[in-house]
Amino acid sequence: MALPQRPQQQGAIVRELAIVHQLMTTRLNRALRPLGLTMTHTSLLLHLTGHPDGCTIGEIADAMEVNQPAVSKTVKTLADRGAVSVHLDPADARRRTIRLTADGGALIGQAMQAMDPEATLGLADLDDERLVTLIDLLRTVRIRLDGARHQAG
Repeated sequence: MALPQRPQQQGAIVRELAIVHQLMTTRLNRALRPLGLTMTHTSLLLHLTGHPDGCTIGEIADAMEVNQPAVSKTVKTLADRGAVSVHLDPADARRRTIRLTADGGALIGQAMQAMDPEATLGLADLDDERLVTLIDLLRTVRIRLDGARHQAG
């Protein structure tokens, strides 16, 4: 049997990633519901864990590839819960820096615990070596796409 051509292989990968994304997002949102969180909330909080000095709404929107109003809405929800703090720039009141609070850090821990059974279910058939390989492969794709995003901007 001949191997499929590269465009067919890439198409198969894109299809699989899209399906896995939908299935996993649905399951993770369901697992997060008791905490009053969604994957969108969790993604924003996780993004902030890598930025202890905080990020602006625009920086978050760029990183998550969504529009600023969507980020503002999510930030408001998380700020109302005390998971993030919003700091106005004294030089420009339109500019706000968003920082993860201690409560937000604790909430991320709870979210990770809530999502663990679903991640375990989805990845149960992969031994440790295959998990490491999958992480490396996905990281390679993410870095390439992230680099292309920065070049396009």
